[in-house]
Amino acid sequence: MRSTMLAVASFVLIPLGAVAAQGVQLQSGDRIRITAPPSALKNRIARVLSVRNDSLLLQVAPAETLTVALAGVTQLDVSTGRRRHTLWGAGIGALGGVASGALIGFASGDDPPGFLAMTASEKAAFAGTTLGVAGLAIGAVVGALKVSDRWTSVPVGLGQAIPSLQVGRGGARLGMAISF
Repeated sequence: MRSTMLAVASFVLIPLGAVAAQGVQLQSGDRIRITAPPSALKNRIARVLSVRNDSLLLQVAPAETLTVALAGVTQLDVSTGRRRHTLWGAGIGALGGVASGALIGFASGDDPPGFLAMTASEKAAFAGTTLGVAGLAIGAVVGALKVSDRWTSVPVGLGQAIPSLQVGRGGARLGMAISF
C-alpha cells in the first residue's frame, strides 16, 4: 500500500518541475526581448512600463514609448539576469598559453652545455607555465568584459494557459490562468 501511494505521488509531482520552469510572469520594470510583426519589432529589447489585459506599454528607447497589442506578439522573452564569462575566458587563456609555451619550448630544442643550459622539455615546462599564467590573466580580463543576458521564454498567444507554481513553508500552490 505504501509503495502504491509513493508511486502515485511521484507521478503526480513530475509535472510540477515543468510548471516551475514556466512560472515567469511579466511585471513592470522587466527587461524583455519581443517580436511583434504588426509593430515592426523583431527581437527588440525593451523595458516593460505597464502590463494590461490586452497590451504592453514598453520603453524601447530612453525617450520613446510604444504600446504593443498582445495579440500581435509572436515571441516574448524575459531577462532573468546577466552573466560574465570570467572563468570561461580564464580557462581558454590558460589552455592557449600552456599549449603555445610547450610548443615554443620543444621547438627551441636543447641548449649547448653551459651555465644556464636547459633541455627542450625543461624549456617547454618553463614557457608553458609562464605563458599559461599570462594567458589565464588575459583571458580572465577579456571574459569579464563579455556580458550576456539569460532569457526565459514567456508563453504568448490567445487561449494559452499560463501556469504558475508558488512554493512556501507550508506546501505548494499551483495556479492556472487562461487568457482569451
